[in-house]
Amino acid sequence: MPSIAQLEKLLTLEPDDAFLLYGLAQEYAKQGEDAKAVEYFDKTIAADPDYVYAYYHKARSLESLDRIDDAKACLTTGLEVARKVADAKGISEISGFLAGLG
Repeated sequence: MPSIAQLEKLLTLEPDDAFLLYGLAQEYAKQGEDAKAVEYFDKTIAADPDYVYAYYHKARSLESLDRIDDAKACLTTGLEVARKVADAKGISEISGFLAGLG
C-alpha cells in the first residue's frame, strides 16, 4: 500500500478520486489517527456516495473515538446505500456491525 505522503501527492492530481481518498483514510486509521481517518472517509463519501465500505470503516473509526451514536448513524446510512446498490456482503457486514453496537 502506498504511504500517506504518496497518496497525498496523488490527490493533488486527482483531488476527488474516491479510491485515493479511501486509501488515505485507511492509512490514517491503520496509524490510529481516527479523527483524520473520519475526515477522509467523509471526503470519500462526498466524492462517491455509493462507496459502501467507506461507511463501514468510518463507523469503525468513530467507534474508536468513542462516538458510538455517530457510528450507528453512519452505519444506518451505509446500510441504506448497500441496499440501494445491492451489495449483499456490505449489507451483511454493516448489519452485523450495527447489531454489535447495540
